[in-house]
Amino acid sequence: MDSSLVIETVCRKRKSCCHARLKQTGDAAHGVTNRLLEAVKTVNPAKYKDAYNRLARLHVLRSDAKRREELLQRLEKAAPSWAGALRSRNGIHGQVNLPGNVNEAWLWRQLNDELDDRGRTSLEELQAEIETLRESLRKITAELVETRAWSAQVKRTTLTQRQALQGWKQLMRRVGKGTGAKASKFMAEARKLMPLCQSAVPVWIMPLSRVAETYDPRKNKFDVVIIDEASQADVMALVALYMGRQIVVVGDHEQVSPTAVGQNQTEVQKLIDAHLADIPNAVLYDGLFSIYDLAKTVYQPVCLREHFRCVAPIIQFSNHLSYDGKIKPLRDDSRVLDKPPTVAYRVEGAVTQRQINGVEAEAIASLLIACTEMPEYSRATFGVISMVGDKQAALIDQMLRNRLTEAECIQRRIQCGNPSQFQGDERDVIFLSMVDSPHEMGGPLTRRTEGYQDIYKKRYNVAASRARDQMWVVYSLHPDHDLKDGDLRLQLIRHAQDPDNLLSLFEQKSKEADSDFEKQVLKRLLLAGYKVTPQWKVGAYRIDMVVEGAGRRLAIECDGDKYHTAENLAEDMNRQAILERLGWRFARIRGSQYFRNPDQTMQVIFDKLNQMDIPPEGERDASAIAAHGELKERVIRRAMEIQRTWRETEQTG
Repeated sequence: MDSSLVIETVCRKRKSCCHARLKQTGDAAHGVTNRLLEAVKTVNPAKYKDAYNRLARLHVLRSDAKRREELLQRLEKAAPSWAGALRSRNGIHGQVNLPGNVNEAWLWRQLNDELDDRGRTSLEELQAEIETLRESLRKITAELVETRAWSAQVKRTTLTQRQALQGWKQLMRRVGKGTGAKASKFMAEARKLMPLCQSAVPVWIMPLSRVAETYDPRKNKFDVVIIDEASQADVMALVALYMGRQIVVVGDHEQVSPTAVGQNQTEVQKLIDAHLADIPNAVLYDGLFSIYDLAKTVYQPVCLREHFRCVAPIIQFSNHLSYDGKIKPLRDDSRVLDKPPTVAYRVEGAVTQRQINGVEAEAIASLLIACTEMPEYSRATFGVISMVGDKQAALIDQMLRNRLTEAECIQRRIQCGNPSQFQGDERDVIFLSMVDSPHEMGGPLTRRTEGYQDIYKKRYNVAASRARDQMWVVYSLHPDHDLKDGDLRLQLIRHAQDPDNLLSLFEQKSKEADSDFEKQVLKRLLLAGYKVTPQWKVGAYRIDMVVEGAGRRLAIECDGDKYHTAENLAEDMNRQAILERLGWRFARIRGSQYFRNPDQTMQVIFDKLNQMDIPPEGERDASAIAAHGELKERVIRRAMEIQRTWRETEQTG
């Protein structure tokens, strides 16, 4: 047999066998097996060799591929998208070398996903929901308490009690002012009915002077007794405390307290020695001791530091004088028309006689009347406080009532008095008459400091905190020549001249847009044409920036910055809630969102401005600021004209 034929037959048989085996895997495999099959079909040794070498290489890499797949499966559990890109070698994930630091990339992705997740939660919506629920809770709780209280009251009120209540009302009507011949008899009968009446009406409100006349402390008891302005109430108010199972004492030890005018201190001490021997601190129970002082000896006071009455420049005098700067004024003065908030007005040629300063009185009367003629004061109420005695206030009151109609005095709630008469009261505009005039012989006056029991300090504190919008300090003294350092009069005059001097003591951290974050947001708003004020003051608080337009305002806070960290979030939200109750609307910008996508983040702000109909109005108009000084000058000029008219009338009369 021909050997070549045998070799050919064997080769064909091997080829056929190899072809069959490769074909069996050809449907399930691809790549190198298909190349081998093609090489066998075409009997191409070179291609077969290349394909075989490739197969051998893959066989060597088989363990690596298996390990790769195991790792990809593990990665897929935490980062499926990343695992898929690596498996399919998409883009940069198909390169031989790593595209960057894997650990940093992994950290970035975690942070990015976390920020995206947080970004889906709207702070504005959360805050709005919190406030809605909080207000709803307050309202529903109040309604529940009211309903349950009246339900219980109706159930327990008997016919006898209702008859007693009606009888008491008729008797008190007959008592009138208490000057009639039978007034004492009617009062005694009314007092007998009070134990029954008390249980028919859940809440009784009356001055302390009426309590002893109306109630019998041995028979009348209340669950709760609240004493307001307790710092003015002397020990006679103890009768009210005796009638309560629980007592709430409301007052301010820094304000006017009892003066014990006309009391014989020797007799008072004898009574203390005779009746209060076993009472702790008995020696204090004299005419100067207030109910608030008594409560302080037993309980730690709860101080309410938020102040809503005065605008910040006014209250800062009392804040510095009596409260160590701890009071937080919350009145926003941006829409107050009667500015500036404090005015120091000096009169010339005044002489004080018997606690009356006629020049000051005439100046104050004319200034107040001039204010009533100005449209900026169209809705303002007025008060006059004499810093020395009552005669000055009485003189000014007479001047005003001689020149203003009774209707005007009632409408303007015009009142003249001393500091204690204004305690617990307020007016939009207050005029303070210092009364004192320079020595006839020259030289400074005796320094007026806090005084015994801080009596002067308390009077000045009350007087300087009664004005809501504007306080005029009218004085005859020359501060540099007539008053010494440490004099309360000097401090008050200096404050009226420059209220910002005291404000600066409490604003060391306040700066204009002092962070890069705020500056970037501010720049974008200004470039968009909006009127923006950075670090807007609302009393003791500051808002990062406020956008104004068409009489509307949007407060913008930049979260994540130096003063808006995660640690301060609760405080920030509480501050915002307080300001929202005052009418403010807020938008908050997260630093994490802004620095990742400034355009998208700012578009949300622009959309909100559009929703609120706040148009771009350019830079703040400085004319409004200049108008404040112009208003003061108009009032002063008109007051001088009024005084000239009075003098001319007196001369011709």
